Amino acid sequence: MKIAFLFSGQGAQYPGMMKDLCDTDEAARKVFEQADKALGRSISQVCFEGTQEDLNLTHNTQPCMLAGDLAAGMALRAKGIEPDAVAGFSLGEYAALAFAGAIPVEEAFRVVQIRADAMQEAVAPGEGAMAAFVGATAEQVEQLCAKVTKGYVVAANYNSPVQTVVSGTAAGVDEACELAEAEGFRSIKLAVSAPFHCALMEPAAMRLGEEFKSIPFADPSVPVYMNVDGKPITTAAPVADLLVKQAMNPVRWVQTLENMQAAGIDTFIECGPGKTLSGLVKKTLQGVKILRVENLKTLNNTLEELKA
Repeated sequence: MKIAFLFSGQGAQYPGMMKDLCDTDEAARKVFEQADKALGRSISQVCFEGTQEDLNLTHNTQPCMLAGDLAAGMALRAKGIEPDAVAGFSLGEYAALAFAGAIPVEEAFRVVQIRADAMQEAVAPGEGAMAAFVGATAEQVEQLCAKVTKGYVVAANYNSPVQTVVSGTAAGVDEACELAEAEGFRSIKLAVSAPFHCALMEPAAMRLGEEFKSIPFADPSVPVYMNVDGKPITTAAPVADLLVKQAMNPVRWVQTLENMQAAGIDTFIECGPGKTLSGLVKKTLQGVKILRVENLKTLNNTLEELKA
């Protein structure tokens, strides 16, 4: 058995997330204490007691998801489960890097807070949008984007062989959705506060690049498969550059999963709130085991499955 930990991205947040795990697991609780200390505010309170509206504010979403992702991973580590490789979807990439020791945990929280605020400020509210196209291949989505004439839109997240997310100006995304519907594909506008993973995020990417100059990146303890190209890194050297590119380039999740399976990974454990990534693994790969950890019940279930 070869195990990969997958760390959830923005969009999986919900009120009360991770409270059950933190109430019962010391390793998970310690992560939230680190988050609160690093940011000088109570991320714990936002996660455990905040409303959906509170959690959906990008200022809160990204540090809250980072805490939830890392708490789940550290709970597994405390039980003696170590992955052979890790990856994270978008924001989750920071959790993967922190878990693997490539970036200090406190620095991860600090820079993710900067990332969240810089992404929110990069495009004025209402000017950008994102939408998921279901039932279309990635190539079909790219062709639809190329036909758009009213604004800017590109493929942003290659989620599964039959689901690709686009990002861009509100007008561009709206036109892409109309074209998709005319072609018989389903389009779902996403409830996001900014158009992530496209060129409109360049101001945020540049801000991150400045921050990364002072961060002591280290070689990861296990290979980290990166969003930009789906390939693993084993040294600290490319981390900063790949994270800058990640902010304004597509998340190549299909490629990431396929490369992991090709390297012998046969067990995927989603760490953090929700089960979005578990669903994407199921749609993308065959013949693999899919597990997840977001609370005490799923932690215990996963530990039982790993013994079997």
